[in-house]
Amino acid sequence: MSHDEQLVGRFYNHLTRWFVLRQSVAAVTVWAFLWGTAILVLKATQGTSVPTLAWGAIGLPLALGFAVWSALRSLPDRNVVRALLDGRGECGGLLMAGAECDLGRWQAKPAAEMPTLRWRAQRPLGFLTLAIVFVALGFLIPARSLAVNDTPLDINRPADRLADQVRVLQEEKILDPDRAENLKQKIEELRSQSTGKDPAKALEALDHLNDVVRQVARQAAEKNSRQANQLGRLDAAAEALQKAAAGLDPQEAAELMKELAALAQKAATEGDALESELGAELAEALKEGKLTSEQLAKLAAAAKSGKGSISKMGKKLYNAKLIDADQLKACEGGQCDSDALAKYLVKNKKTSLKEGLKDQEGNGGLGDDGPGNTALNFGDRANEDGTKFKEEALPPSELSALKESQLSGVSKLPPKRDTNAGAPQSGGLTGAAVGGGSANAAPVLPQHRGAVGRYFDRPVK
Repeated sequence: MSHDEQLVGRFYNHLTRWFVLRQSVAAVTVWAFLWGTAILVLKATQGTSVPTLAWGAIGLPLALGFAVWSALRSLPDRNVVRALLDGRGECGGLLMAGAECDLGRWQAKPAAEMPTLRWRAQRPLGFLTLAIVFVALGFLIPARSLAVNDTPLDINRPADRLADQVRVLQEEKILDPDRAENLKQKIEELRSQSTGKDPAKALEALDHLNDVVRQVARQAAEKNSRQANQLGRLDAAAEALQKAAAGLDPQEAAELMKELAALAQKAATEGDALESELGAELAEALKEGKLTSEQLAKLAAAAKSGKGSISKMGKKLYNAKLIDADQLKACEGGQCDSDALAKYLVKNKKTSLKEGLKDQEGNGGLGDDGPGNTALNFGDRANEDGTKFKEEALPPSELSALKESQLSGVSKLPPKRDTNAGAPQSGGLTGAAVGGGSANAAPVLPQHRGAVGRYFDRPVK
């Protein structure tokens, strides 16, 4: 390769490096300004953390790649570079001709020198430095100083009410301590982080916590309602066995005692209200299924006390606005007539306690499944035997009057005929003359003549 070709190649490579450097500085400057602007905007509007903002650095290799591609596309052709060197070296066209043919002895001409390239880099490098400083300041400036409308949102009243509700649930052991502390922490975080910048977000989070707390209270109220009904049944059954003890056989009383003990153990297993009221002696007697009269009284008192504690818990939940009035009433449980149950047990021998309680349903009794299993009794069916109704055909005039009549009452007594009534008549138009203007005129009584006359003498308007 001749000296001229080497000169052209070196200058072209040198020119390529300068093009790439200049385009890279411009691309990195633009990318840095865009990155810094994005940092400030995200900090001001979203409060984005620094590690998340640092992901913008992946744009640096993309900017450099774009700069290299743009520099290579903007490079001049090699023939243009050769012509430039020919003109600057005053070769008289020999450098251009050497690319087409052999110069022979003309190659001994003086060798051309590679010109010096100069780049006015003060301004581009100044912008690059400014862009880098802009990015650094974007990372260093705290997000709070950039936040727009950072006025705290006043949610103290609903937050305090929600915190009180959580405290009530924790005191009543409806919420375990860990979950209660977690909810309290979320309430305090929401109270401190809520700003006027996005009030909808804060209120939505507050509504979510409120729904969670109300759902827990609603589930507890439903459980307490079922337990209160069980304790009401247990209380009535214990009192009924005390009252019916004298009228029951020992074997029947023993069977009912076992059934009562099973009912009490079930109520104690499904809730804490009764278990906390039972003593060790009474609990052991329930396991054996043998209860004395004194133990029956203690069991009834324990059931009443447990039912009362459930009612107090329901009132606390209601006062904290966690449940409504219907749920409060359900927590109080129903009432069962122990006297009626005792009479039923004495009257219906060899019947179970469960059947006796079920018979009281609809009359103050209690059921586990709601009112669906309550029998609807309307008394005995009517018997048609012995009725004294006589079929009798009505005359035409009375038949038409009957169709226009209105029902005023129903009686179970047989109908009576009026002996003073006259015979039925028909043919009201028998005496009417043929032709127009005929009418069956009825006589007008003296006390009605004034009203009839005034009706027909009305003035024409």
